[in-house]
Amino acid sequence: MAIITISRGCYSHGKEIAEKTAEILGYECVSREILIEASKFFNVPEKKLLKSIHDAPSVLDRITRGKERYLSYIETALWDHVRKDNVVYHGHAGHLLLKNFTRVLKVRIIAEMEDRVGMLQKEKGFTEEEAVAYIRKDDDERQNWTRYLYRKEVSDAALYDMVIKIGAFTIDDACELIANAARKDTFRLSEEGVQQMNDMAIESRLHGLLADVCNAEIRISKGMVHIQCRPQRIRKFDPIRPSLAHHIDETIREDLTKQVTEIAHSIPGVKEVTCDVDSPYYT
Repeated sequence: MAIITISRGCYSHGKEIAEKTAEILGYECVSREILIEASKFFNVPEKKLLKSIHDAPSVLDRITRGKERYLSYIETALWDHVRKDNVVYHGHAGHLLLKNFTRVLKVRIIAEMEDRVGMLQKEKGFTEEEAVAYIRKDDDERQNWTRYLYRKEVSDAALYDMVIKIGAFTIDDACELIANAARKDTFRLSEEGVQQMNDMAIESRLHGLLADVCNAEIRISKGMVHIQCRPQRIRKFDPIRPSLAHHIDETIREDLTKQVTEIAHSIPGVKEVTCDVDSPYYT
């Protein structure tokens, strides 16, 4: 019983390896399904989510933090899958989306450019020059995306438990290596690991649901949730009496506490919720 993430560049045999490995182990294999589920749950177009995890961040993204928000939606859908255990995920950045959870077998698949170019030419009928340009552009975007969001280099071998180069190792060899590693006790989930995974899934979903409500810090342990809502800015046009300001403050905090608590209780697995809301500030 394990969770496997397979990272790969385009046309590196990653999809084929993920599907065959899942078949060998009897696991679920997921990729695009995560986008579909995130799109439906958070009511965001699938194309927008796909763009958020594929293209390098634009200047607007850096200002609005749009990619981070969409990424949290995808992360939530992925957690909902992996908490079932026995999953192979070969979408974008699974090894980074499931950060801070050690019981994940993180695999990187690489292949020679010549091999990748040949696959792309066969599929799309590109010239060699067009295929090389396409792959290099895709690699650069994934690299920039990882640097921007995680301050990591996608090629850093330290991010993975296994890096397998297709060439001397065949696709079948790679599948066998991954399957054997997944069977090791190192990647089996203990009862404590399952609880940790459930807590992280709840936290991820809460961050997504609260994104448009407040800036929240979330702590969770064994289904017990504590939410700290950061101060909200209120625009003040005219001077107001201290008593009225106090009343507005209390009303805002009470309403926000109620809203946040109801959202948290709507998530399966949440046992208890405490919520502290900081006083708003005027500008």
